[in-house]
Amino acid sequence: MIVKSFIMFLAKCGVIVSLCTLGVLILPLIAQDISVLGAVLGGLIFSNLLMLVVFYKDKAYAKQNKERVSERTLVLLSALALHCSTHLVMHFTHHKTNKVSFQLKLLLAISIQVLLSTAWFVQVYI
Repeated sequence: MIVKSFIMFLAKCGVIVSLCTLGVLILPLIAQDISVLGAVLGGLIFSNLLMLVVFYKDKAYAKQNKERVSERTLVLLSALALHCSTHLVMHFTHHKTNKVSFQLKLLLAISIQVLLSTAWFVQVYI
């Protein structure tokens, strides 16, 4: 129970770090052209809504014993949505909240995203 809670905590902290990193990287682009902000926000809204629909469908398929959406697809959709609302969607749909292996996969995806963002930051600013 403590390990699961710690993994969830790390994943949520990773989301915060990931979003802060994204903000730091996007701010100079927005300063040059405000339409970039609209494009980024539009993409995030679309990808997060898509993630909500897929999580909801997977939960419905689980209840009906139908073929499920793969965890790989769920993690990739979460990464596409920059993990903004992943935990909110999981708790809203009551789906994958108790599966530690899925939480570890999410944490790995968030870590990769933070590493890539850091590499981009170093390349752009240093």
